[in-house]
Amino acid sequence: KLVVPKRGKVVISHDSFRVDEEKAATPDPLMGIFPLGCGFDEESEQATLSFYLKIAKRYIGSPMLSALYGVWAARTGNRRLSLEMLERGYGDFCTGRFMQTLEYRKDVFPEQPAAGPFFANLGGFLLGLILGFPKIRPGPDNPQEWCKGPITLPAGWHSIEIDRIWIRGQPWRLVAAQGEPCARLEPIGRA
Repeated sequence: KLVVPKRGKVVISHDSFRVDEEKAATPDPLMGIFPLGCGFDEESEQATLSFYLKIAKRYIGSPMLSALYGVWAARTGNRRLSLEMLERGYGDFCTGRFMQTLEYRKDVFPEQPAAGPFFANLGGFLLGLILGFPKIRPGPDNPQEWCKGPITLPAGWHSIEIDRIWIRGQPWRLVAAQGEPCARLEPIGRA
């Protein structure tokens, strides 16, 4: 049996976790909410989101997970925070006339070389757009049943629409509209 370490309702990184330890702001417990979908109860999920979003400034700017902060903030229902976290966690990594996505944010890690394109940050952004904001949880059932909850998008966003996404060798359309009870996956060219 897997035991998930907690402090009260907050999922923590390990049993001896201290908020003042090195790398304490690393959002690994948030990965249990998305993309892993570990099925925490709503109270634990919200408590964990609240805790780690409050210390996000200590992590954002680091490579790998920063791009997912917009999705995690959206899971709290706060659209403005979602937009802010998306800008800080992904937008601020993009630079130059070709909008190259860097490994580290230059303002947070000025000692690091400006290296890119960094595909983990690009991949995190795309993962958030395709699965995170739409709350899609792929599984063995019908793809139309993968859409798992109400849609909260960053402030100013109205929808995420993908005209063609391939699922099991067939084309589908994805629509995730702000405020809708769930996203829609629609088969293309089939009755």
